[in-house]
Amino acid sequence: MPPREEAMDRLRASIKLAKQSKYKCAIIIHGYGSSGKGGIIRIMARRWLNAQMQNGRLKAVVNGEDFNVLNEKARVMKAKCPELNSLFYCFNHGVTVVEL
Repeated sequence: MPPREEAMDRLRASIKLAKQSKYKCAIIIHGYGSSGKGGIIRIMARRWLNAQMQNGRLKAVVNGEDFNVLNEKARVMKAKCPELNSLFYCFNHGVTVVEL
C-alpha cells in the first residue's frame, strides 16, 4: 500500500516499460480501496490513464467492471490480447485494462 504519489510513479514507470517491451495490453491492478466507494489511488490511476488515452498515448482504457462482452472496446482488446480472457465477466472494480 504505497502512498498515492509513489503509486502514480510506479504506474507511469510500468506503462513506459510495458510499451518498451512491445506488449499490446496491460492489466493495471490498483485495488478498489478500503473506503467502500473506491480509494484515491484507484481514482487517480483511472484519471491519469484516461488522460493518456485522450492525449493519444494509450489506444484504449476499459475499467475492470466494464470488461465484458457488452463493451466494444473490451471485445476488441480481448481479440488482440487473448491473455485477457480470464478477466472477461469478472467485473473487477480494482483493475483497469489498457491497450498500449
